[in-house]
Order: sequence, then C-alpha cells, then structure tokens
Amino acid sequence: MERKINWNVMYQYTPGLIGRQERANYLEQIITGYKNNPFIEALPPILEEEHVAINIGRYPDYDESQRKLGKQIRLHLIQQISDYVEPLPVHLLVEQRLSRLIRHGYIARNPFAPQSIRQYHIGFKDILAGGVNHEGMNLAGIRSTASGFAILGVSGQGKTTAVESSLLLYPQVIEHSHYKEQLFIRKQLVWLKLNCPYDGSLKGLCFNFFQAVDSHLGTNYFSKFVSKGSSVDILIPVMAHIATLHGLGVLVIDEIQNLSFMKSGGAERMLNYFTQLINTIGVPVVLIGTFKAMKLLSGTFSQARRSTGQGDLIMDRLTNGEEWSYFIEQLWKYQWTVNSTKLNDNLKKVMYELSQGIVDIAVKLYMLSQWEAITCGCEKEKITVSLLKGVANQHMQLVQPLLKILKRNDPSSRLLVDDLYPKWDVLDQYLIKSTEKVSVQGEIRSNVMRNGKIELEKDKYLKLIKTAIEFGAEADIAEEVAERVILRNESEKDIKQNGD
Repeated sequence: MERKINWNVMYQYTPGLIGRQERANYLEQIITGYKNNPFIEALPPILEEEHVAINIGRYPDYDESQRKLGKQIRLHLIQQISDYVEPLPVHLLVEQRLSRLIRHGYIARNPFAPQSIRQYHIGFKDILAGGVNHEGMNLAGIRSTASGFAILGVSGQGKTTAVESSLLLYPQVIEHSHYKEQLFIRKQLVWLKLNCPYDGSLKGLCFNFFQAVDSHLGTNYFSKFVSKGSSVDILIPVMAHIATLHGLGVLVIDEIQNLSFMKSGGAERMLNYFTQLINTIGVPVVLIGTFKAMKLLSGTFSQARRSTGQGDLIMDRLTNGEEWSYFIEQLWKYQWTVNSTKLNDNLKKVMYELSQGIVDIAVKLYMLSQWEAITCGCEKEKITVSLLKGVANQHMQLVQPLLKILKRNDPSSRLLVDDLYPKWDVLDQYLIKSTEKVSVQGEIRSNVMRNGKIELEKDKYLKLIKTAIEFGAEADIAEEVAERVILRNESEKDIKQNGD
C-alpha cells in the first residue's frame, strides 16, 4: 500500500507577518488613474515622509527614572532594544516604492473592468500559457501596470525590517461589501509576504501560498486544491486565479537566495513564474535576499522590470559617516545602567569597528553590553570601550570571522562569503543588465563608483568632456577627467545603469 504524503507537515507554513483586517472605507482619489477602482480607493491615503517616519519607528518604552529601578527589572527593560527600529532614509525609500508599486499595479486590475471579468471565463491556465502580445496585453486584453523590484544586501542590515515596517502601514485584508451602490463582496489581500521555501522549490512556494492565503482570509484553498497528485503545472494557474480574485496588491518573497541551492533550471523556473505574475497577471512582486541572490536575479527576473522607475535597491552596511553617527546617537539614548555614559567620538568609532556598520549587530552589541554592565557591575555600570570589546569577543563569537573579513577590507577574502559581499563581476553584470535605476546604499556605494560602466548624470558628463576639449585635452583624456569628476561628486546621487 502506497504511503500517503502529509503535505501539511512537509511544507508547514508559519505566518511570519500578520497585518490588520478592516472593512472598506473608500477615499476620493486625486490622481485620475486611481479613481473608480475599489482596490485603490480602499487603501489608506498616500503618506508623506514625516508620517512614515513616525509610524515605522519602533522605540523602547524609556524614561530616565527607570535607571533607579531594580537590577532584574532593568535587565528586562533592556530587552526592548532588540526590537528597536530607527527610521533611516532607506526606510522612506522602500515605503515610497511600495506605495507606488501597489497602487500602480491595481490600475489595470479594476475588478469591475470587462477585461478583468473576462479572465475568469478564459481561465488562468490559458491566460498564463498565452502570455502577452506585441502590445503587452494578455488574452483577456489586460495590459499589466505591475512591476517588480529586488532588495539585496548584507544580512542583518534591515532589508526585511524595512519592507515589513512599510507593509504594516497598510491593512493586509480589506473586506468589501458594496461599492457605489453595487454589490461587491470581496476580501482584498493587499499584501502577502512569504519566505522562499527551505528547499527552494516552486511546489513548496505554491503550498506556502495556499496556506498563507487560508491563514489570512479564513479560506480552505489548501485542502481544496492541494493533494497528493497536485503538480506545479496545476497549482500555478490556481495561484494566479486566487491572486486575481482577491486583488493581491503585492507578493513579497524573502530569503530568495535559497534558490541558489536548487537543482539546475529550478531557479529559472521560479523566476519565470514571478515574471509571469507581473507581466501577464499584473501582480507586483518584490524579492528580498542577500548578495548571493544577485547572480540569479541578473537574468530572468530582469524581464519583469517594466521601466516604472522603481528600480532595485542594494543595501549594504552603513558607512562610518553622517548616517552612522545619526543612527548610533539615536540608539545611545536608551540606557538603563545606573550611570549614564555620554557618547563620544571614540565610542562611536569602536561601535563601528565592532559591528562594521551592520545595524543588527550594533543593536545586539549595545543591548548585550548593558546587560553585562549591570550583571557584573563593571565600572559602576558604565559602558566603556573595554566593555564593548569584551562583550563582542565573548558573546558574539559566531560573527567575529565575518566582521574580521570586513575589517580587513581585502576584496579577495570577502569573496569567500558571498552573502557578505558581492563578487564584482556578478555585481557588474547585475548593474549592466538592469534596465532601471538601481539605488545603492551604504559602504558598497563608494566601491561601485569605480566602475566606468555606470552612467552618472549624463548631461553633466558631456558638458565636462566638452569643457576639457575646449581647454585643449584630447578626447580620451577629456572622457577620463570628466568621469573622475563625476565619480568624485556622485555620493549624493542614485546610480543609473546603461541598458546597453
């Protein structure tokens, strides 16, 4: 007798991010393309940066008087630092992209449009198989307005936190009942965040999708469609149907670097499916991963970039400069030691050396150091350079080899850890193949600027060449001088890739 496979056990889904659910409240839209679309009108207002910064920050419950509390209570209060989120420019950038991505993706997916209704009659298996015509329309006559982008970077730098903080500004589920005196009973799934399955398989992703939708909507799609004989070819059209039916605003896939462990051709198949979701079905897709995923995404997924101006985002560790100073100054306010330690340049420098600008490591180091100061009474509960170094060596041993590689600033040793630092040839190809602007944040930015393949402020570049030639320089020398000037002054600008 053949053994029955328990798919629920094999691919067990645990919701990692759960948003709020609310009834639809339709808001009048200023932007013409957003009007008369219940999926867009039910969303919160477009948020200004100040509102975003206030609402994505996560701060400890802190008061100076808490320093006088008992030791054990203060140890518990320090634990709050582990959840600390200080809004940085990159957080605002992520929220802006998601805000545009979700709304613009809904433009072609108005549930009352005849083309949207036609999709259900045609069937999503045929819709996916048919792809799009020369005008970019699928078989139902819908031209997708969706796009996709990727966020890549070093582990611990807050990629996932930046995305999750932005997603939570939106309800996850919106319940519709009537729209403009029309019956409209629908549960809208504004966003869904999944982790790439541990085995990197497309089937695992399908299973997680059904389980996640059931978890958030109270449906029974998993038990209805997933069985022992369910193949990926059967499940994918059903996923597309469900995503369309419930108006999925954006699908976020985290830990995409897991695809690199798949068998030959598997990664390309999954990325092809994401491209189909974007280009054919119209569901925006955001991929999050470490630098290890860069090689995977520089090929197939680039087909899904639809020149909407979102672009990809590369998040590296913070540079030891203004942004680091701001971050550490804000973090340093939360001290529960009996004696307050004033932050100085030396402490800033040591914190950077011990964390190498990786936000997660810096936060954990600061939390552990306060615990150590209180439990051992070090320097009458003061945070010192020697305390920080001792905590890093004793309690953060697992990350020390990686930090030493970063500290040595030796590119050859960095290549041994592709999650930590991208290989330059892969990074170059990634930037070249990208047809949109790629924002580079953090330490890697200055290193990327060495590359002449990057087009920086083209008009200024040409003017500089012209000026150099007018002063008598040969053309090749003029180009070299212009490039050096641009690269030297580029730090305030995003980078834009050549599509050539």
